[in-house]
Amino acid sequence: MKVESIQAARAAYDIEAQCILEMKDYFDEVAFSRAVHLLAQAPRIGAAGCGHSGIICQHFAHLMCCIERPARFISPAEAVHGATGFLQKGDVMVFASRGGKTKELLPILDICKRKGVTVITVTENLSHIDESLCLSCGQCAVKCPRHAIVDLRGILTD
Repeated sequence: MKVESIQAARAAYDIEAQCILEMKDYFDEVAFSRAVHLLAQAPRIGAAGCGHSGIICQHFAHLMCCIERPARFISPAEAVHGATGFLQKGDVMVFASRGGKTKELLPILDICKRKGVTVITVTENLSHIDESLCLSCGQCAVKCPRHAIVDLRGILTD
């Protein structure tokens, strides 16, 4: 294996470690506690996101099922074609959106509002605030050499 590959792998760990340390600056105990309470009480939990956020939401839904919390990933493409039928009044929907305004999630947000589903949004950008409970995943100041910002939305599920 090339030395550069080993160095890149080690650098990736350094980036992740720095971002985890920075997360403490964004941690809102009140919002986090409220989110945990809502998730613990919800009859069903939905999760949606696009791209890498969507993959994290799939993992989140799986982990909820592993602890006996009924959960399902709802694909933004399928949500408006019947997949939101899973959600009922009193359920919780978790959105993960780096910028907070992923347009594919907006129709699902409208459906949740109409159905009385509580929304938790995990985002770097809290300026989009609507009626949902928002949890900041911060903006890691450390970036990898290829300019891909390290994404820590998975911290909720780890």
